[in-house]
Amino acid sequence: MADKNFSSGWKPSRYTVMLLIGFTALAPLSIDMFLPSMPRMAEQFKAAPSKVQLAVTFFIIAMAVSQLLFGPASDRFGRRRTMLIGLGVYAVAGAFCGLATTISVLLFGRICQGFAAGCGPSVGQAVVRDIYGRERTARVLATMTTAMALAPMLAPVAGGYLQVTFGWRSVFVVLGGFGTIYFLAYLLMIPETNLQRDPEAMSPSRLFGNIKELVGNRIYIGNVLLMTTLFAGFFAFIANSSFVLIEILGLSPDLFGYCFGFVAFGFMCGGFTSRQLHGRFDPRQLVFGGMVVVSVAGLSLGGQALTETYAVLPIVGSMYLWAVGGGMAMPMAAAEALVPYPEKAGLASSVMGFLRNFGTGLSGVIYVFVYDGTPNPMLFAITGASLLGLILCTILLRSTETPRLAS
Repeated sequence: MADKNFSSGWKPSRYTVMLLIGFTALAPLSIDMFLPSMPRMAEQFKAAPSKVQLAVTFFIIAMAVSQLLFGPASDRFGRRRTMLIGLGVYAVAGAFCGLATTISVLLFGRICQGFAAGCGPSVGQAVVRDIYGRERTARVLATMTTAMALAPMLAPVAGGYLQVTFGWRSVFVVLGGFGTIYFLAYLLMIPETNLQRDPEAMSPSRLFGNIKELVGNRIYIGNVLLMTTLFAGFFAFIANSSFVLIEILGLSPDLFGYCFGFVAFGFMCGGFTSRQLHGRFDPRQLVFGGMVVVSVAGLSLGGQALTETYAVLPIVGSMYLWAVGGGMAMPMAAAEALVPYPEKAGLASSVMGFLRNFGTGLSGVIYVFVYDGTPNPMLFAITGASLLGLILCTILLRSTETPRLAS
């Protein structure tokens, strides 16, 4: 059911949410599907693992920067035109990556692909706010989190199969195909949803004024920073789990895909739990509960690092629990940040994505310098992010500031 204030005459169907899930899943698809190929790519390009990991880091940083463009552009020119441009560029960039002959060319292609992928979460979440309004946005985002967990569950499995059967280039052919399918689906299925366009949304004075308003709101910036710590923690696992589990602990690429998918299943379980409990508990209570689970799992990983007791099952099991907590907290935190700003939902989503992904990418750059060939940097990074998130959450929940309300 659409928001009562959304009166274009078009009514979203259940397929609308499915398509929006696909758009926001562009990033996990683009990252997780090629994880099983990273050791082979390092070997073929004769590059250090840390340099291949930059294909993930640069993708995330480029996506973070582009969200600052896509969000305001969708507020100014409309969601439809902005999304179609991004999806078109994404499809072309996927083919470019598949043709790369050196690691430098691949990294350039990943930057382009990441920049284009920024349209998915920034415009997609703004479309959710356009259609479903204040009352249903949190529930829809929780539903999307639950279903979107299928992407990191299935992507490494599919990527492992593609790597074993066809080689790493086939992964980027498939990603380019997804971009093409999403482009056609959006073109045919979803009309313009931004009925409150801001003609001054991209003017420097208005843009910086709006950003200042957003980051000056304690509830907004608190939730965004909380999500940044969660993304940084999970990114440490994303960027390094293939080397830790495959190269150090001896797991095969196809089994790695299933292990990674099991961890991602935790996000689905957490998102489902969050959706079921929404309405009975305040969103901030759900965020706090999720962060407690995340912290327990993070401490378990830290204990494994301190005692140097590395094994596949304890690491994967702890990460599954970590993902359950993250799946509970993230959709509620995102809704708390987005709901009060219907007239600039695109910018609010973009600033959230920029800060979240830029912080995550920066943590990846730092990780390149501390990687020592053992699981310890990955495990300690996840532990630190978990505890920092719990501290931020505690400060946020103690805040007495009331979020700005808007119809």
